[in-house]
Amino acid sequence: MPTSIPSHSPIKNSLWKILLSLLFIIYALNSVSNAKSRDREEAYYYFLLSQIVAKNATEMEFYLKKALEKEKKSIFLKKTLLNIYLHLQNYTQAEKLAKDLKPLALEDREVTLLIARLYLAQNKLDKASQILERFLEKNPKEETILSLLISIYLQQKKWDLALERLNSLSQLYPEEVAFEVFRARIYREKGDFSKAKEFYLRSLETSPNNRALLVEVLRFLENIKDYDSIEKILLRHLSANPEDEEILRLLFGFYFDQGNWEKSEQLLRGYLEKHRDHPEILFYLALTLEHKGNYQEAIRIYDTIPEDSPWYLEAQKRVFNHYKKKNPDKARDIVYRIKGKRNLGKGYYLFLLHSYEDLDLCEEGITLGDEALKAFANDPDIILAVALNYACIEDYEKVLGLVEPLLEKLPDDAYVLNFVGYSLVELNRDLPRAEKLLIRADQLKPNDPYILDSIGWLYFRMGNLEQARFYLEKAVSLLNEEEAVILWHLGDVYKALGDTKKACEFYQRALKAVIHHRERARILEKLKLCP
Repeated sequence: MPTSIPSHSPIKNSLWKILLSLLFIIYALNSVSNAKSRDREEAYYYFLLSQIVAKNATEMEFYLKKALEKEKKSIFLKKTLLNIYLHLQNYTQAEKLAKDLKPLALEDREVTLLIARLYLAQNKLDKASQILERFLEKNPKEETILSLLISIYLQQKKWDLALERLNSLSQLYPEEVAFEVFRARIYREKGDFSKAKEFYLRSLETSPNNRALLVEVLRFLENIKDYDSIEKILLRHLSANPEDEEILRLLFGFYFDQGNWEKSEQLLRGYLEKHRDHPEILFYLALTLEHKGNYQEAIRIYDTIPEDSPWYLEAQKRVFNHYKKKNPDKARDIVYRIKGKRNLGKGYYLFLLHSYEDLDLCEEGITLGDEALKAFANDPDIILAVALNYACIEDYEKVLGLVEPLLEKLPDDAYVLNFVGYSLVELNRDLPRAEKLLIRADQLKPNDPYILDSIGWLYFRMGNLEQARFYLEKAVSLLNEEEAVILWHLGDVYKALGDTKKACEFYQRALKAVIHHRERARILEKLKLCP
């Protein structure tokens, strides 16, 4: 039984409207005395109760029916009640009301739409299209009705009928741009992309400032992979509106997706000649140079982005990621500089907590984590970032204590499930439960190498070596870069299977990738067994 109020409900009227209605009732009660007026007063009273007192759609129905008992001919009340019946999916009562209202459909747009919605809800597409068609015969330029009718035609795959309707209307109103858009959509759904493109481009030429249309056309062109047309449209719009940063972003995003770094750099540098102090564009330019392999200039530009800019942290993340393996000392300097900032926000805490773990400064990360948890006690992202540092020092009891409570709030979060499941595996505790958690995580986020590693390590601990090898080999194959723990896990599986040579190959790979000193010591110990 519905308990929520539909979003289109008049219950959500503002306070001034409610007060206005109350004043009307008080005035009416004090100024009229005949029976007919009293009925009208009571009808308004019940209508007002439906707006103020009713807690859900069912209560709204009750008060509106009371109002209609007093004002049986009220079109407004009938329309309001019909809306409620549609929300409640009470189509029997809705049909009765629709029958009363149907004679008004040719004149009243709202009645037409309500009855059409009733038919559509019952999958009576022909009836819905008939009532819309009759309305359009008298009101041919009513775009909302036309749009709904065309969508029904498309659903029924009646392409020719839809085009016929548009052709007849366009002859009456040759200047109406909307008809071109509808034609494009019909041809698009029909699969005639050449025609669809023709009408889309024609409609865009007629309405160059219609941003919603622009987005629709660009999406269509992207779907048919017509990248030349996309570039021409964006360049034309930017040429006509050189200060339009939204178009600039779209064009940059287009070049970025295409990997066209030369054009991206040219575009951004041209904009910066006129707008030198623009942190967002500086960031994009540095990102472009980074992708071109010009890291030194990219870092120089990243470092020019001021600290009070929202792009500052993103820029420092890029610089940190560049240095964290190539030059850990410089990466550490970035972390300590940012740590010295006052009033750290959530984004800064997350960056620092992950950076401490990346640099094997996990004890410092734990100390900072205490501070972060005071500021953001119930934030799952902060909790997971702190737990990561405890995992780094292999304190899985603490990890479990931090992350397990999140399961109640986030039962379908793959990262939370993986954290809890892997901690149980490391603690060699409640492995059947760990298996359920990790399989669920894999269902939610398939092909995540870290989740696959957790499952593989679980099966290793359970003695199921073939399953362990399957998941761990898959995890290794999906890594973007070598991950020491996953490699040594697979090495342990091969060792248990009696393939020492293969095990030692993975231990060697793990040693090259290792960052944390505890893991390094463990891998070196394993390598002592290798020839």
